This record gives sequence, structure tokens and C-alpha cells, in this order.
Amino acid sequence: MAARVVILAAGRSTRMRSAVPKVLHPVAGRPLIDWVLDAAAGVTAEPPVVVVAPGSDALQRHLAGRAALTIQPHPRGTADAALCARPLCPGSAPLVVLYADAPLLRPGTVRQLVDRYTAAGAAAAVLTARAADPSGYGRVRRGPGGDFQSIVEERDLPRDGVSHPAAPGGTEVNAGVYVFDPTVLWPVLVRLRPANAQGELYLSEAPALMGAVTTWELRDPEEMLGVNDRVQLAAAATVIRRRLLEALMRGGVTVEDPATTWVDAGVEVGTDTVLRPGTVLGGRTRVGRDCVLGPFAQLEDTEVGDRCRIAAAHLSGCRLGDGVAVGPFNRVRPGSVLEGGSRLGTFTELARTTLGPDTAVPHLTYLGDATIGGDVNVGAGTITANWDGLAKHPTVVGDGARLGSDTILVAPVTVGAGAYTGAGSVVTKDVPAGALGLARARQRNLLGWVARRRGRRRRPTGDNGEGPPRAGSERPAGGELG
Repeated sequence: MAARVVILAAGRSTRMRSAVPKVLHPVAGRPLIDWVLDAAAGVTAEPPVVVVAPGSDALQRHLAGRAALTIQPHPRGTADAALCARPLCPGSAPLVVLYADAPLLRPGTVRQLVDRYTAAGAAAAVLTARAADPSGYGRVRRGPGGDFQSIVEERDLPRDGVSHPAAPGGTEVNAGVYVFDPTVLWPVLVRLRPANAQGELYLSEAPALMGAVTTWELRDPEEMLGVNDRVQLAAAATVIRRRLLEALMRGGVTVEDPATTWVDAGVEVGTDTVLRPGTVLGGRTRVGRDCVLGPFAQLEDTEVGDRCRIAAAHLSGCRLGDGVAVGPFNRVRPGSVLEGGSRLGTFTELARTTLGPDTAVPHLTYLGDATIGGDVNVGAGTITANWDGLAKHPTVVGDGARLGSDTILVAPVTVGAGAYTGAGSVVTKDVPAGALGLARARQRNLLGWVARRRGRRRRPTGDNGEGPPRAGSERPAGGELG
């Protein structure tokens, strides 16, 4: 029988101290609640029912089309939140209840709990765990024969803080995941009363009132960790990133130092690629085979071909062909394409620019809105002046061109195939194919100028040590050097 899933997401999240809903804070590149949606998808193909609070517009927009939404009008506790989902959960299919702030729960664990519920023919199944430090969790009480009796929330424990003798391996606690027979659950929830320390309706009180209850103990207690504040958010992210890196390493990727390597969910990395320390891969990044990234490479939404080498550079929203090399201290901005065999040296920036095959941009260069052909050499200090204060304009450089150092290409402009530009040229007109473009002022040398200038400084005259210049002396206006 197919299960239905209810996710409780109506908490007030005050401990996050944030204008952003807690379950929308990112964990390894995804909103926290998306990890819980994955766990729900492990037991049913139907969209889950998510219980939200009034005014949760951002969360509702995020879930639109992915879940059925219902609102808990007043914060009366988790049992009341579950009751709000009743109109959207007709029938007798097993009802799985998850919390929206538990991103570490694996889909396989939820499936195991549903299987346990089905095999036992129970009215409820409760996921439990052994905790060396049970602080913050409800305690599971069992009878003399080991049968489940109840769950006692921490605030409702006896004053000595002990509900029953500690069991070997740690105290058994409630992990906060349930499977219920809804035909038994709904009448029980209606009868609950807020007779507890918080004055709320606890969902954890329901199993004790439902008759036959089975349990399933977590093999990995990390899965039950919830997120209530930013400290726990960081702890959850650490666990998820460790899982992601372990999956990559088992798939043939070398991660030299997992403690200093960050890879978001959804990133793909090919076999025999090496991720060196400080590497950060985020968004929809795809990396091919036999690449070396880092140290301190940062890629976001970037597609990288095979056999690429990327040093300490920042790449975002761009695409690299096979065999591309990107040296340190480079920035490649969205919309840029580096075709196979192209190379960036150091201190370059590309914006919405395409480099053709085997083109080299060695250093100290800015290229914006440019289309650079294949086998082009871009001299040091070259820039495209692509913005006139109102609009961006294109620059086109043909195959085999050679741009001299400190060339300024004032767009819109085209440099033809095989053309050259002289060093220091400000190119404002198209350069035909095979031509040399020179655009710089004629040099003028003032012979003896240095000696005359120094001589004036050594000849003190008057109170300030300077006299008027001699008649006929060479002294350029404005102190220029000619």
C-alpha cells in the first residue's frame, strides 16, 4: 500500500534570528526542506502534504507545485499541526510524519520504518536512536518486557531528570519520525489535551494511546539531528558535505583534504579528477574526467570539460572545453566560453566572452563582450573598452591575430584574422585581416632635459631655493615628461 507523507513546517524558528524561514536556509547548496522532500520521495511518488504557518509566503512559493499545502492557524503544537493535514490525507494508507528541520534523514531509513510498520501490523511505528547525550530529545519508555510504553518530552521528565535507568549504549530517544494508521491516529489526536510543561498538543503522546506500537532503531544517530539555530545548521551542513565527498571518492574522484573541500549537492565530478585543498564547487557545476582543481579553485554553475587544470581562480556561469588551463588569480564571469586548449595565465577577467581553441590570454587583461577566434595571442595589459556609459558593445578578433601589450580595443571594433596591433595602441577603427594596427602618439625625445632639470634643483635662489627658469630652457607645460 502506498504511503502518504506529512511534513511539519509550521514552527516559528525564533532561534535562527533571521528574516528567512528556517527551512529555506541553505544546506550544502539546497534549502533545508528540500532534503526532507528527498526523504519523503523515498516512500511515495505523491507530493507530500506540508503544514505551514500563516504568513509563510516565501516558503509557500518555494513549495508551489511540489507539495500540497495546509496552514496551521495557531501554534498549538505538533499534534495540532498533524491534524491540519487530515483533510488532505483521506483513506487508510500508512501516514508518514516528518519534521521539516531534519535534513540528515536518509530516504532508505524512512523506507525501513514503513517496512517495519507493515510487517508488524502495528497501529504506529516510531523511529528511535541511542544517544550518549540525550539533551533536547524525548525519552522512550519501555515496559519490563521491552515493549514500547510511551515517549516523555525532556521538559516533562521528573525533576531528577531521569525517566528510567539508562540503557547500555546510551539513552533511547525519539528520533521524531513516525508511521501511523490514520484511521487510529485521527481520533487519538482529537482527544489529546495540552497537559504538559509547554501547554501544547504533542504528537509524541499519540503512539502510547494507539495500541500496538513497533519501533526501529537508527543505525546512524546523526540522521535524527534537527536544526534549530545556525550552529546546528552548520553541523548539518558538515555531515551532508562529508557524505557528498565520500560518494565522490567512492566514484573515483581524489579529494586530497576533505576537511577543506566544499562540494554542494548536485555537483558532478568525473573519474580521476583531483580536488585539491580549498576547492569550492557549487550550484550546477559539472567537471569532467582527469582534471585538477585548486588549491583554492572556486566554481559556481560552471561546466568543465576533460583534462582541464584550474588553479586558484573564480569561475561562475561559464563553460570550459577539453584541455583548458586557468591559472591563479583569474575571474571568469557568466556567459563566457573557453574552447578546447585555450589558456588564461594570471590576473585576467572575462565577461560574456568566448575564447577560440588554443587562444592564450597570459596576464593582466580584461575582455568583455568579446568574441576571440582560435590561436590568438592577447598581449599583457590588453582591455576591451566595451561600455560607453549607456550600453555594452562587442569586440571581435579573428583567428590567428596577435594583440600587442597594452592594446585598448574601443568597442564596437573588429580585428581581422591574422592581424596585429602595436603595443600601446588605442584601437578605435577596424583592423583588416593581415594588417598591423598602430594607434599611438609619435614619440618626442627632449635631449638633455634630465640634466637641465637636475641643475635647476641644485641652484638655490631666494628663500624657497628655486629661481625662475632660464630663458630658452626646455620645461614642458604641466610638468609632463614629453
